[in-house]
Amino acid sequence: MKRTKTHAGLLALLSLVFFLISSCTQGPADVTQKIQEANNAFMETIESGDATALAMHYTSNAKLLPANGAIIEGREAIEAHWSKALEMGMEKPDFKTLEALQYGDVVIEEGLYTIYAGGQVADQGKYIVTWEKEEGQWKLHRDIWNSSMPAPLPRASENETVWVVWNRIKADKVSQFEEFTFNYLEPAIAENYPRTRNTIRALRPKEANEDGTFTYFYLMDPADSPDGYGMAKFLTTQYGKEKSDEYLEMFRDCLVDKQEWVFTAQTKW
Repeated sequence: MKRTKTHAGLLALLSLVFFLISSCTQGPADVTQKIQEANNAFMETIESGDATALAMHYTSNAKLLPANGAIIEGREAIEAHWSKALEMGMEKPDFKTLEALQYGDVVIEEGLYTIYAGGQVADQGKYIVTWEKEEGQWKLHRDIWNSSMPAPLPRASENETVWVVWNRIKADKVSQFEEFTFNYLEPAIAENYPRTRNTIRALRPKEANEDGTFTYFYLMDPADSPDGYGMAKFLTTQYGKEKSDEYLEMFRDCLVDKQEWVFTAQTKW
């Protein structure tokens, strides 16, 4: 009888050890579908416009870690963040869970997002979220994201020079001017003078002038390129002298009168 009890105890101990080893070595559970469902509920709340309800999708001590911004901690601050986003016109976003793995009481999610405003894509990127169960529900605990959109172009600081160049274009030469600007001039600058390219913007008019002409603007903002802003130089570098002269004549043919510009300085605002 004693040996039987000993064997039974040994078997129980071995079973416990096996269970503990199995628990420690067991891989994470795939809960991608569950987390996508939680995201769907989150998106519906955003669509409702209720910032208070949005904050309740987060744990009581949750944090947001946005790109290019400070940490936002706690439900009150999170509610203020979402309230501001909704006021700025954010519409229902699209959150796509790529993978969500559960490690005990924590889920780590990897996903993609697209944010809309005014019917247009305002931002898109990727995120990592850790989820924790609170009051029996999976809630966002750490929310980290960053944009995949191109970095914004540089803008002039206070007192830096900005050139404003305007081109008054004949009504029947608009397509020709855009062909010159976007098919010849911009590619030549981008290929050979990328720093210069990042300081230039082209603005298209939304309507015609009273006389039927169209005014297009080039902005050099800031006008600090060491390579200068000479069209002939850009075009010649890319296409050679003969083609450069041809494209410049194409440009001049579009103008009602001579190209004009002013030099300005950026103010503090």
